[in-house]
Amino acid sequence: MSGDVLAAIEYAVRGLSRRADVRAHNVANVNTPGFRAGRVDFESNLRAALASGSPERAAAPAVRPDPSLPNPSGSTVDLENEIVGMMKDNLLRDAMVNSYNAKVGMLRAAIGGR
Repeated sequence: MSGDVLAAIEYAVRGLSRRADVRAHNVANVNTPGFRAGRVDFESNLRAALASGSPERAAAPAVRPDPSLPNPSGSTVDLENEIVGMMKDNLLRDAMVNSYNAKVGMLRAAIGGR
């Protein structure tokens, strides 16, 4: 059970990191005509892996094109949505890191470590 929890947290942190990279790329290209923003959905892969009992076998987070309609310049980047998404993802990452640290702390205490 502990291994599953730690594997799920690790996967979520990797997914959030990949999403942060894609969001940064989107923001960097906000004024590029015709640029198609990318999106990273790792939650559905993690959900399926947890349901199967094997979070360590979750498929790698994939980058998909944003299905949004393009603005007049042909770009699908919405700067406001990207910034709000970055803030949300940072909070999620912090929660995952805190959960990981708490779990490791419990394991250390259980084996008599500090």
